Amino acid sequence: MAEDWLADVRKYVADADDTVVKAIVRYCGIALQNRDSSLVAFSDKKETDRVRENFLKKKLGLTQGDDVLDGAIAAVGDRMKEDRTKNRVTVYYLLAEHFGQLSIFGGSSASTAPLAAAAGLGAAAVAGTAATVAAAEPVVATPNPAPEPAPAAAAPAYAASSYEDEDTGGGGLGWLKWLLLAALLALLLFFLMRSCSPEATAPADDGMTTEATGGEAADAAAGDATATAAIPEGAGVVAADVDGKPKLTVYFDSGKSDVTNDLAAAAAKVKAYIDANPTAKLAVSGYNDPTGNAAVNAEISKKRAQGVGKALEAVGIPATAIDLVKPSDTTDASGDNTAARRVEVTVQ
Repeated sequence: MAEDWLADVRKYVADADDTVVKAIVRYCGIALQNRDSSLVAFSDKKETDRVRENFLKKKLGLTQGDDVLDGAIAAVGDRMKEDRTKNRVTVYYLLAEHFGQLSIFGGSSASTAPLAAAAGLGAAAVAGTAATVAAAEPVVATPNPAPEPAPAAAAPAYAASSYEDEDTGGGGLGWLKWLLLAALLALLLFFLMRSCSPEATAPADDGMTTEATGGEAADAAAGDATATAAIPEGAGVVAADVDGKPKLTVYFDSGKSDVTNDLAAAAAKVKAYIDANPTAKLAVSGYNDPTGNAAVNAEISKKRAQGVGKALEAVGIPATAIDLVKPSDTTDASGDNTAARRVEVTVQ
């Protein structure tokens, strides 16, 4: 799906950083290939909860209360209310800018003030962000204390001032000296905070991680040390190795049994394994989430497994090597409905 993500972001941030936008696109990954999952539905509480838990908390590492994070999400939604297509990339950019976390994606941290003012967020979100910074200040090490301790307490205020605020009414060069000293101390404090804060140590997005349900990373399956890909937000596929054998997990949209087109490319390693091991068999098992009618869900799980089996045949895997294996319980009630709607393809 072709989209000019940068142009969409620049409808709200005229000087949006192209590097940051590209990094967010890489982070979203497969979610952007599906029209529905590439957009954020602010009217869907489950969707906004996923943005809060997966993007704000897990990706950006924010620790503010849910009310603060939900307020910021609502502010972005209000800011974009005139836009019929609320692109996920633009939403994530505005949230990262609001919380000063653009550096995680290779950009510079930005102030929260523009978003709070534009969307009418109020004092709660800004105060939450300020509290996080304030809580981090006491742990900042100052290995080279400045010789003038008194101005250090006032350093943030001077750092926020412009040069046109300098005394022009008789303070002479004495005020200028203190102002310059305070500015130097503020600069030193800024670099120390960046070097010691979690934001500075958070790994920059290298394009290798992908986002699924709002950006959450998939937990490694038991015995699968190499499964590090994220769960797609809708239809998608994740390839992994388990004990040296290839494994595919195919995910589906809610209530759907349509197999993603991405399966053809992802199945290449499975086909190579079957070609090299003609006696090997593939077990194809379908699952569903616990919502809705149990009988209907069981039928959907069956159709999903059958659809994956036909898709594997389409890439050249012999039908004799594919076994449809019904699990003892097709309903996955582990709590993550997105992960539950799946078909697992394993080498027996």
